Amino acid sequence: MEFSGQSIGHSMKRLWHHINQRRRLQFSLLLVLICLGSFAEIISIGAVLPFLTILTSPSRVFDLPAAQPLINYFNIKSPDQLLAPLSIIFGMAVILTGFMRMFLLWASTRLSFAAGADLSNSIYRRTLYQPYSTHIARNSSVIINGISNKADGVKRSNNAVVII
Repeated sequence: MEFSGQSIGHSMKRLWHHINQRRRLQFSLLLVLICLGSFAEIISIGAVLPFLTILTSPSRVFDLPAAQPLINYFNIKSPDQLLAPLSIIFGMAVILTGFMRMFLLWASTRLSFAAGADLSNSIYRRTLYQPYSTHIARNSSVIINGISNKADGVKRSNNAVVII
C-alpha cells in the first residue's frame, strides 16, 4: 500500500520524528492499553463457551477437579446455586470489557487529535517564523492552503493509524 509515493512505514517513521517526547510516551502507553484490551477481549470471548456449558448442564461443574476448591469454599451444594453467581460474574466481566473498549476508543481518539493539533501548530509556527523576504515572495493564500493541506494530511494518516 502506497501513501504519497512512499510506503506507510516510511511515512510513519518520518512522522514519528516530528512528534514530541510526551506524545511518544502517550503512544507507547496507548500500545500497552491496546494489548490489555485485546487480552480482555480474548478472555471475555473465551468465557462464553464455558458459561454456556454451565448454563446447559451445571452438574458437570461438580465433576471438574479444578472447580472443587471454589465449590467447597463457597459451600455450594447443588448445581442451581451455581447459576446466579456465575451469571453475575460473567455479566460483570462482559461489562468491564465493554468499558475497557470504550476507554480505549476514547484514549486513541483523543491522542490522535492531540498529536494532529501539535503537528498543525508546528507547521503553522515554522511557516510563521520564516524570514520576511519569504513571506513577501509568496502569495498568502498559497501559504494558507499549504498549511491546511499538510495538517489535514497528517490528521488523516493519524486516524488511519488509530483504526488499524
